[in-house]
Amino acid sequence: MIQPSDSSSREKILSAVRNIQQRTVVVSYNYRPEDVFFQPDDLLAVFKDEVEAVAGQCNVFSSDVELYASIAGLVSERNWEYLVTADTTIAANLNNSGIAVRSPENDVRSMPAAITSCEALVARTGSVVMSSRPELGRQLYAFAPVHLVVATLEQLVAFPEDALELMQNRYSDGLPAAVTFVTGPSRTADIEKTLVMGAHGPKELLIFVLKTKDE
Repeated sequence: MIQPSDSSSREKILSAVRNIQQRTVVVSYNYRPEDVFFQPDDLLAVFKDEVEAVAGQCNVFSSDVELYASIAGLVSERNWEYLVTADTTIAANLNNSGIAVRSPENDVRSMPAAITSCEALVARTGSVVMSSRPELGRQLYAFAPVHLVVATLEQLVAFPEDALELMQNRYSDGLPAAVTFVTGPSRTADIEKTLVMGAHGPKELLIFVLKTKDE
């Protein structure tokens, strides 16, 4: 029996590799999020549970007055001299509540806490969706030791895919340069599996949700 030479065997292997490289494989996932994860009946309750499960806080209010009174109480309790925000509407509400405000241009590195709005809230993951829009102040939710978020019930969706669809509809001419899903305070366990909070961002995430419609 004649054995094939080493060169012919090598050519067969290389030919097989080339054939595989030329193939086009199309993978299609035909499923909806609700086929894998349960569809929440009470988005707000699920969101609150998920936020608290990752060491965040979620408080719900029926009016702007109650919401900003709560923030004022927090500022007094923590002895914060001021809050930093890039959102003019939030800044006006803070001023009306007797809370001193600074802009990111004046104070970023040494700020005690930052307060922002958001793009959306995701119930199933307890996430806050942020973007690089100027009024959100991208550096605020990256550098602040404490991140306060003011949101409304209308911004709450079930799944991350819903949040992306909401943003695609909102920004039909093109999404912001950066979209970030923030889930709880910053944390890492890279070193000896010891959990460290605030390693790459805020140590605390406090969410204030305004209920402006019936659940």
